[in-house]
Amino acid sequence: MSGLHRAALSRLSAPPHPVFLDTTAGYETNIDAIVAKAVEYYEHHLQTELHVARYRHRDRITPAELANAIAEVRAANLIFAGPGSPTYAIKHWRDSPLWDAVAQQFDAGADMFFASAASITIGKYALPVYEVYKAGEDPFWFEGLDLFARLGLNLAIVPHYNDSSGGENYDSRFCYMGASRFDALQEQLPPEVAILGIDAYTAICFDPDSRTAAVSGQGSVTIIGDGVQNRYESGSVIPFDAFHSSERRVVKTSAEERVYGYEFSDSDGEKPADEFASITEHIENHPSLLPVDKVEILARLQSLRTALDAKPAAGDDAPLVDLVLQLREALRAQKRFDLADKARQTLDELGFEIGDTPQGTTWTRR
Repeated sequence: MSGLHRAALSRLSAPPHPVFLDTTAGYETNIDAIVAKAVEYYEHHLQTELHVARYRHRDRITPAELANAIAEVRAANLIFAGPGSPTYAIKHWRDSPLWDAVAQQFDAGADMFFASAASITIGKYALPVYEVYKAGEDPFWFEGLDLFARLGLNLAIVPHYNDSSGGENYDSRFCYMGASRFDALQEQLPPEVAILGIDAYTAICFDPDSRTAAVSGQGSVTIIGDGVQNRYESGSVIPFDAFHSSERRVVKTSAEERVYGYEFSDSDGEKPADEFASITEHIENHPSLLPVDKVEILARLQSLRTALDAKPAAGDDAPLVDLVLQLREALRAQKRFDLADKARQTLDELGFEIGDTPQGTTWTRR
């Protein structure tokens, strides 16, 4: 990506004074090595000194250290931030004097060069990558710093959009969310927020003066809004009006067939008939049954299904039929006559004649 950094530096009207924000990776034990690597990168590849605004934890910084970081930002005409944790950075930047200084420099015309986790933070909503991908939380959005509001845009940024590091067994696209979780995330966004997906080794440069965005690098960017997905290849110039959404309709990305380890379908053939599907659905949707009662009844039905799947030999019907009849009797005692009738109907469909007599219930196989 050296060419993109060099192009950003060449656009500056004054001598370059790039400043690196280290907050995104401030929690890492090797943060000093990360900062040193960034500084060495600028020195070796760009022949430019990269200054550092050190701000790793809002509660563990002295007034003098904070003052030094703010002074560095105020002197910057290019502000650079990169990998780490988006939510960590947001928690420490939000409502901080440092971020106030960053926003002021942006308003004054400084270039912002944000990558990976840092790019996620500046949208209206931010993707909590580690919380979902590593900690297993259900998909959700975190409130972002919304720097794009200064350009009149409502965006959620998704870098690593075309990531394929998961290989054949794990879907790591859409910043490691995978298709199923990404579709759920789409549904959660307010209608006015557009999604901007950025492929690996790809950049998009927003120009407030021309109100256009230029795509460069090896891949594409994807804009999702109003239920439509548009891809723009490297070399495209996109008007700000294209980053628009007023309606939330999911652009489905998850495949119907089994592509990745956790996405399944019935593509191998028709699903066999399930004699218990009707009664199971009826129990699950029954309005007057308590959840605990539903669980108990369904657990008994599952036991019966397991026993039937074992394909008992002829003459071994008695334990199975008796189990269903016991369930039916319990339902009748609770005055759940509709469910009791379903139980009897299931036995009838399996080929058993049920008789109710004053002496009790009898059954025979047809």
